[in-house]
Amino acid sequence: MGGSDFQFRLFVADDEPNSHLAEHNLRTLCNAHLPGRHRIEVIDVLVDFEAALHAHIMVAPTLLMVSPRPVTLFGALTDEPTVLAALGLNGADHRT
Repeated sequence: MGGSDFQFRLFVADDEPNSHLAEHNLRTLCNAHLPGRHRIEVIDVLVDFEAALHAHIMVAPTLLMVSPRPVTLFGALTDEPTVLAALGLNGADHRT
C-alpha cells in the first residue's frame, strides 16, 4: 500500500482543550506507529457543521478511521493502549 494506508478524520470543536488534546494525541500516535503511512484530516465542526452532520457526528472530539476499516472513537484519545487496540494497532508492528 501507499503512503496513506491509514486515513483518519478528526472532528474537533474550535479551540476546545479536549479537541487540541485529541489532535495532539492522534498525531503523536500516528508518528510513532504509522510513520509516513497515515493521513489526518481535521474538521472543525463549528466551521464545517455540514460535514459533521453528514458523518453523523454529535460530539467533538470524534475520530473516524476511514481506512483500512471503519472505526469511531470519542474523546481526547488519552488512553493509548485502548486507542491502539481499537484501531487494530496493538498486534503486529505496523511500521514496516
